[in-house]
Amino acid sequence: MAGLESVNAGYPISAFAGALGVRLEKKGFYIVNGGAPLSRVERWPKSFKAGGVCGEPVHSARRPGHCPWGWSGLSWSLCRGYALRLAEIVARESRGCGCITLSGGIDTSFVAAVHPERRMLKAFTVDLGGSDVRYAKLAVEKLGLKGHIIVNPGLDDFSKAVDWVLKSMEVIDPVEVAASSIHYIALSAAAGEGCGCVLSGDGGDELFLGYSFLLDKSIGYLEEWRRRMAREARLPTVEVGRMLGVDVRAPLYSRESRRLALETPLDCLVKGRWGKWMIRMLLDELGLREIAFRDKAPVTEGSGSLAALKSLATAMRGGEGAGAGLDFNPPTMLHSFLAHRLKNLKGRLPPKASQEERACPVCGRELRRGWCRFCGATVSPQGVATHYTGD
Repeated sequence: MAGLESVNAGYPISAFAGALGVRLEKKGFYIVNGGAPLSRVERWPKSFKAGGVCGEPVHSARRPGHCPWGWSGLSWSLCRGYALRLAEIVARESRGCGCITLSGGIDTSFVAAVHPERRMLKAFTVDLGGSDVRYAKLAVEKLGLKGHIIVNPGLDDFSKAVDWVLKSMEVIDPVEVAASSIHYIALSAAAGEGCGCVLSGDGGDELFLGYSFLLDKSIGYLEEWRRRMAREARLPTVEVGRMLGVDVRAPLYSRESRRLALETPLDCLVKGRWGKWMIRMLLDELGLREIAFRDKAPVTEGSGSLAALKSLATAMRGGEGAGAGLDFNPPTMLHSFLAHRLKNLKGRLPPKASQEERACPVCGRELRRGWCRFCGATVSPQGVATHYTGD
């Protein structure tokens, strides 16, 4: 594609066509990948064909000519343009990185799909009995990735991962511990396979509104949310990678991706019960429909790590004793198990907040912007605390 002069300067879609291995032709001007087939209309959702462009998945029921979410042909054309720009950014940011943590969710599947050398990608999936592995296998098959390493840790290996998280991060939030343990296992496996760089889907939910709780929020709330996320989102896989000395890239959270997310109309991101709408639709177009319309599953559920953590606590009888020997009353069995285990590993718990007004009402540790990283509690402006209760 070197030297190709496009009449669509500013949107190098030719790079995207090359990355996906499809033919791109602008009559009278250029052809990219001339030996590849043209994209067929059959690959588009039925709702895209002749008539109104609604954008709902093919299995949804609707009256002919009725677009319940207000799609028009123009609106999808606009949103598709933003999706393609994001694909170009992610492809560019991913270049030279040959490994990926693949959950089979929207974000990691999208990063893999637009990788400029995706057939050379090596994917890593952690399977503790959740649904992720099925979708990850599907993505590997459809995209033709080079290799797929599925890590099936036993309870002993999972226990070691939990201990690493407790010692390294000093948190007892069950959700945080379960999620970070998966990142630790996947990145350790990637490092063991000689991966010099690992791609992740971090930042996709934050910037492109993937979390389910965002779907019924007001426009003002969503605008403020993504502005704040563009400034300060947490990237858990990147964080664990930094502690392990593994180079983890999050192309969905690059500077250009953040800039594009703030430009993208909200209508391109939230439709009905779906977040990350334009990314889902592009995945559907690329032949990954089952993944594109997969319900949002947090890593703790998709991998099975939260269920595994409960099994570990039960096996080690970690729920007994509750708050005995601790300086706070744990709200759940898992909080209790993790607090006792952390104390046994390090000989202490992190200190409590020095100022009472900044203390978490659940564990006494410091709150930052209404959130306690130690126990995972969030406190509303009205002082109402919520936390994991899933025992």
